[in-house]
Amino acid sequence: MKAKLKGYRSLNSPDTIYDVFVTYDTKDPHVSEWVMSNLRVQLEEEGDKIHPLCLEERDWPPGVPLVDNLTQSIQYSRKTLFVLTKGYVKTGAFKLAMYLAHQRLLDENVDVIVLLMLEPVLQHSHFLRLRKRLCESSVVEWPRTAAAEPWFWQNLRTVIRVDNQVMYNKTYSKYFTTK
Repeated sequence: MKAKLKGYRSLNSPDTIYDVFVTYDTKDPHVSEWVMSNLRVQLEEEGDKIHPLCLEERDWPPGVPLVDNLTQSIQYSRKTLFVLTKGYVKTGAFKLAMYLAHQRLLDENVDVIVLLMLEPVLQHSHFLRLRKRLCESSVVEWPRTAAAEPWFWQNLRTVIRVDNQVMYNKTYSKYFTTK
């Protein structure tokens, strides 16, 4: 009821195949393990299920160039979830994925970016500060205590399901065109 009053609406598009494309550091075994055994399980198998996720290690066809895989994954997903670590934000794959997600915002006026910070990264980044000002809900941080984990997972599910432009700060949203 509260969501209806605030004007929240679900992202539904006939062109999407995936609810979420998850981009992360596949070369870091700890991050890959966390994504496959925690994030994937929590979003695909438990609670209010999100179906399906697009994961590089599981869903990308082998032999296809990185640019093509990223482009298709971002284009055919309702949201793009960036799992950020200190090592990942320095890679070309992160920069390319961020560029392509922003390109979707420019071309289609669809904001698909969700940032999940496993570690404190980009603390002095102008982009992160702007993102928090514009759409604070789309920036989520891994909790420091185990007691906060259920709230974190519920918050992440909500952020994934709701259109980012609905969650924009009202002060700034008047400067952006709507669909």
